[in-house]
Amino acid sequence: MRQVSAVLAALAVVAVAGCSDDAKPVAAKCDEVSVPMIDIPTRTDQEPRLRLPQPKGWERTTKLDSETIRFALRSEGLTVEGFTPNAVVTLQKVGTDVGKPQKILDAQDQQLVARLKVKDLKSTPATVCGSLAQSTTYTAPAVGKIPARSASALAVVYQAGDVNYVTTVTVQTIKPDNPTYSADSAAILKGFQILPPK
Repeated sequence: MRQVSAVLAALAVVAVAGCSDDAKPVAAKCDEVSVPMIDIPTRTDQEPRLRLPQPKGWERTTKLDSETIRFALRSEGLTVEGFTPNAVVTLQKVGTDVGKPQKILDAQDQQLVARLKVKDLKSTPATVCGSLAQSTTYTAPAVGKIPARSASALAVVYQAGDVNYVTTVTVQTIKPDNPTYSADSAAILKGFQILPPK
């Protein structure tokens, strides 16, 4: 579970579904949204390709970039009480010894509660571009000057031979009822794509 914990640790720092197609990832179709898409750079030729919708007003930020945190956007125009809504993408390689994809997704939820002390966690099954996924909502507690916030996450397990990759895209705000944020975050989650390496 070390790899799963690393993903959660990254999410702590940053303090629905894609496809309905059951085909293999190579042949799967992904949901499309009417906002521009960004290709997230890969680190190796073996990594799956990730694509993220970029709604108007959401800009790239590199402050949190790390081995696990691969990409982040933030919307300065939606800042409220000092908190800027953001979307953070993580990617982590997970050995098959960790278990089947659903076990990996369930472990992430368990760690969110155990380590980050999130509340009101609710998860529903999903698929993204043919890969098993899970859509989760929760309330993240206040951390220092960062207030409690509403988060929605989409976790996807991509199987590549004897290696699994788990990727998450998490959007968060302190004002989830803002109509612009609601529309933008829904587009980000719905349009997120995970594709085979080129």
